[in-house]
Amino acid sequence: MTYLPLSVILGLLFTGAAITLTILFRSVKAGHFSNLQSGAYVIFDEDEPVGTPQDQFFREAPSDADSTSDNNTKTSP
Repeated sequence: MTYLPLSVILGLLFTGAAITLTILFRSVKAGHFSNLQSGAYVIFDEDEPVGTPQDQFFREAPSDADSTSDNNTKTSP
């Protein structure tokens, strides 16, 4: 039984992990993760302020009075 396929897979795994960790630590050292909150507010301006919903995707739920009146008006065959 040969361990060549296993050693190739483990070599690729360790190489990929080393490259990933190197990129991560260099980006932390360069300051890319120092202020993550500032990028979150770039999309807002005076027309669309922070915390004010602009798009309404869902209708408001009907009140209980509306749903009971709908049930009473239906007739059965």
